[in-house]
Amino acid sequence: MEVKLKRKYADRIDWRRVVRRNFKCIFIEEQDFKGYVTLLTLHQVEKKLFVQYQGEELCIAADGYFWLQQFPVNSNFCVTTMLNQSHEVLQRYIDISRSKGVSDEGIPYWDDLYLDVIVLPDGNLFIQDEDELEDALRQGHIEREDYRLAKETAAKIILEIRSGENHVINSSIRHFQQLINL
Repeated sequence: MEVKLKRKYADRIDWRRVVRRNFKCIFIEEQDFKGYVTLLTLHQVEKKLFVQYQGEELCIAADGYFWLQQFPVNSNFCVTTMLNQSHEVLQRYIDISRSKGVSDEGIPYWDDLYLDVIVLPDGNLFIQDEDELEDALRQGHIEREDYRLAKETAAKIILEIRSGENHVINSSIRHFQQLINL
């Protein structure tokens, strides 16, 4: 029995916080990356979005900010790199997914497996929503195989990040430059 997960779209068209936006999407095939890359430019937001890590508040959505999202093929994750109006990386948010695809309208999406890995520019790393993953398994919203996939994918990503070998993150600024100049 396949359990239906929450499907999330790269254009975040249902995100009411964003009043005025621009969305770009391209397919990139390079030696170290193959997949869709999108850029959401937040021209105007109704209200800034803040997150908190270790007591520090960080604004991740405001007028003029950018959300670059990379969807590497043959993987169970996508990376959102959030940048401010000066093109400085604020954080990288890695969504673990059961699967990814592209809608009939050409918008990349992912089927969210709850667990997320967050990387700050100073190298601090956080695992988020582990409790939601546990609850989803307990309540039968996901199968044990999904649970294992999420945990193993997160562990692999963390190892790659710590060793500097996550090719998706390593190519994010290059991809941002490609899309910003389109």
